[in-house]
Amino acid sequence: MLNKEKHALIMGKVLKDIYSDTSIAPLLGFKGGTCALLFYGLTRFSVDLDFDSFSNDESTKNEIFEKVKNILEKHGQIKDSKIKFNTIFFLLSYGDAEHNIKFEINVRMLVSNIKNHYELGECLGTPMLIGKKPYLFASKLAALTLRSSTAMRDIYDIWYFSDNNWDIDKEVLKIQTGKSVKEHLADCVTLVEKIKNNEILQGLGELLGGDNQKAWVKSNLRKEVVFLLRNYMSVLK
Repeated sequence: MLNKEKHALIMGKVLKDIYSDTSIAPLLGFKGGTCALLFYGLTRFSVDLDFDSFSNDESTKNEIFEKVKNILEKHGQIKDSKIKFNTIFFLLSYGDAEHNIKFEINVRMLVSNIKNHYELGECLGTPMLIGKKPYLFASKLAALTLRSSTAMRDIYDIWYFSDNNWDIDKEVLKIQTGKSVKEHLADCVTLVEKIKNNEILQGLGELLGGDNQKAWVKSNLRKEVVFLLRNYMSVLK
C-alpha cells in the first residue's frame, strides 16, 4: 500500500538534492503531475518525478545520468537505470514494501525553445525551474492520446487544469501531436467518452484523498472532462 507521507518525503529530498547541484540544476526543468501537485495545487497525489533536459548532446546526457545516479543512491536502491534514445530513466526503491519512484528525464527536445516554457519556482526554500501552466496542460493533453494505454490520472489532471481555466500552449500541442488544439481536443473527448465509469479509478484510486473524492470521480469525472473540453473547443477559432 502506498504510504503517501513517506513517498512525498523521499521525493522532496531528491528534488532538493537535484536542484542544489549547480552543475545540473540549470539543465533540468521539473514538470508532470508532481510538479502540478507541489506548485499548482493539483488535488491528487503523484508518485513520479518527471523532467525535461535543456540539452541533448551525449556528454551532457552522460553527466546528468551520473549525477542523478549518485543522488538517488543516497535515498534508496536503484532497481533500474538506462539512457534510452529519448529518455534518461531510473527506478528508485526506498524500501522493500514501499512504492518505487520512477524518475524520468526527457531529452528529445521536440520544442526548440524548451527552456522558455519554464520559470523559477521555490519549494521549501529550494529554487527550481518548473513548467509553466500552458506547457503542462498541452503536454498532459498530448500524453492522454500518445500513451500506449490510457492513464486515468491524465484524465483527472486535464479536469483539474481545465476546471481552473488554464491556457493551452497551442504551439507545443501542435508539435507533440501534429494537430490543432481543436482537433486534438475532439480526439480527447472521443477517448474519454469510451471509458466506463468502473474503469476510471484504475491506477488513480490510490492517488485520491478518500472515499468521497473517489465516489465523485467515479460518478462525475468523465462527463465533467467532456463538458470542459467541449467548452474550450467552443471558444477556439
